[in-house]
Amino acid sequence: MIAVVAILAIAGGYFYYSKVSSTFTASNGSQIQTAAVRRGDLVVSASGSGTLIANSDATFGFDINGQVTAVNVKVGDQVQAGQVLAQLDSTLLQMKYDEAEQAWQELYSASSIAAIQKEIATAQDTEASAKDWLEYLISPGVVEAEDNLATAQQQLAEAQAAAKANPSDAANQAVKKAQQRVEYLSDKLTGAWNYYQTVYRVENFGTYENIGSRRHPNQILVTTIDPVTGKKVPEVNTSAAELAAARNNYAQPKETISEGQAYLDILNSGVIPEDAVGTKITTLYEARLAVQDAKSALDKTQLIAPIGGTVTSLDLSVGEQAGTSSVITISQLSQPYTLDAYLDEVDWDMAQVGNQVNVTFDLLPEQTYTGTVTLVYPELSSSFEASLVHIVVQLDKSINQDLPIGTGATVDVVGGEAQGTLLIPIGAVHDKGAGKYSVIVLQNGQQVEREIEIGLQNDTYAEVKSGLEAGETVVTK
Repeated sequence: MIAVVAILAIAGGYFYYSKVSSTFTASNGSQIQTAAVRRGDLVVSASGSGTLIANSDATFGFDINGQVTAVNVKVGDQVQAGQVLAQLDSTLLQMKYDEAEQAWQELYSASSIAAIQKEIATAQDTEASAKDWLEYLISPGVVEAEDNLATAQQQLAEAQAAAKANPSDAANQAVKKAQQRVEYLSDKLTGAWNYYQTVYRVENFGTYENIGSRRHPNQILVTTIDPVTGKKVPEVNTSAAELAAARNNYAQPKETISEGQAYLDILNSGVIPEDAVGTKITTLYEARLAVQDAKSALDKTQLIAPIGGTVTSLDLSVGEQAGTSSVITISQLSQPYTLDAYLDEVDWDMAQVGNQVNVTFDLLPEQTYTGTVTLVYPELSSSFEASLVHIVVQLDKSINQDLPIGTGATVDVVGGEAQGTLLIPIGAVHDKGAGKYSVIVLQNGQQVEREIEIGLQNDTYAEVKSGLEAGETVVTK
């Protein structure tokens, strides 16, 4: 490639000098080489080599070990994302999945629903009996007031959660009303307990003793001194342990009913709320997780295409034991084509994202296609004998030819282009430093130095942006 570029440069230089270069005899008799300033086109580019690559590819294998029972593709086949490419023996995992699915379905069966309904009905009967006994111990008014307050507190919590999730004036009003109801029912409960303390428990659990004769007995309420207040109070025969047991006996069936009803709602709807709790719901969670795990394990016996494309490599045969190493590669060869390309390191300044590229494929030597630099790697590549600039080129348009991956190509990266501009040989330019340049102009037979501004330049020509006119003659080195 370098030899070709050198030959072209030599040929171009010869053509230029043969057409516009001439010899001038100075006053001292010496021969001076000159050239005419002319208009022309100048393209600054760097040539390199490239190969056609896939726009994207995927190399992968199975997630588990097993015996291969089917291979559904071969090299060169076109596949779609999600397509089953190969299969491992799934007999045991299929059985486990079927068992988990059956266990899951049984939880939703008519017999399971009937059992839950019966459990709820039994708990409701137990709750009614427990409530009667608790009402006897602490009065119907206290039990009712406690139940009403518990319901109001739950409603307040729900209103606060709704207002936090979706703030609004209406939501704030709902919270305010719920708070007012809780306060009201708290006062009602306080009144119910006062009545219990002063009236109900004395009438139902007070201690009495007989005074008088057998023929004329008289019962009076026994009193005692309160050790805290020092006041005389009625002696009441109640047991804290008995009351605690009664409360527990009332709470347990209520919890059974609540959990059972929530579980029944899930079975009927098929949806498990995120905040659902309880032993039965935990069983449901575990059964669903078992199905998901079994399905995931079963799915791993299939080799699924993660992307669509062409199968470009395959190392898999029916009957062999497959591991988890990569066994297949899928490449996307969609057009416009993409190339991996390399330039000499001296052409680093040409490697700019967005620069135009002219591409000629080895398999299509008569055609040149335009492309664009889409990526420049920030480090020089040392994969070859020399350090090279690594770039990626994307063709601007699709071509009417399918090419295989690895097709070689020549790439010309255009670093700059000027059309109809003033040109002089690069040998006529004198670098003055600090970005300033000059030339020696033949003017009335005399050599006169003149400062110029140059633009694009390559090994042969320089673009003159100011300081010269077409047709003037400059001295070349």
